[in-house]
Amino acid sequence: RVTIQFGCCYNYAVDKNGNPPGIVRDEEVDPLPPLFKKMIKRMVRWHVLPTSCVPDSCIVNIYDEGDCIPPHIDHHDFVRPFCTVSFLAECKILFGTTLKIINPGEFSGPFSLPLPLGSVLIFNGNGADVAKHCVPSVPAKRISITFRKMDVSKLPYRYTPDPELVGIEC
Repeated sequence: RVTIQFGCCYNYAVDKNGNPPGIVRDEEVDPLPPLFKKMIKRMVRWHVLPTSCVPDSCIVNIYDEGDCIPPHIDHHDFVRPFCTVSFLAECKILFGTTLKIINPGEFSGPFSLPLPLGSVLIFNGNGADVAKHCVPSVPAKRISITFRKMDVSKLPYRYTPDPELVGIEC
């Protein structure tokens, strides 16, 4: 899986420089592209996301057939709720406090949810903070965009809020 990050650089694990998982505060990345800002504004206007949690970063996941995301809980450098938008192909996401890794890309868990083409999944509450989630091997090429708001105490050092996204009203 290939990832592209906007708004902030995020580590899933300790990197080669010893930075811990989470937002890398001294790394600069490109700001959110205009199309992504348009998507964010619509999701807030349509009450998909609250005005109190307007995303200021995102990660684009580009999957080839067979790619997956292992079980995890998203880092608390990002506030809740956050959301994932699915493109190109349907896949499923599994949730559970215990998700088992059976084989590479093959997981089992108590709850499976389909992610249809064009769907938006909101992560909040227990679904974001208690249950882990994972995406088993995808059946076809797929793209997802996860929009998240950074915790103010974790913002990159050179981060400046985007005037287009500050104070969005419904």
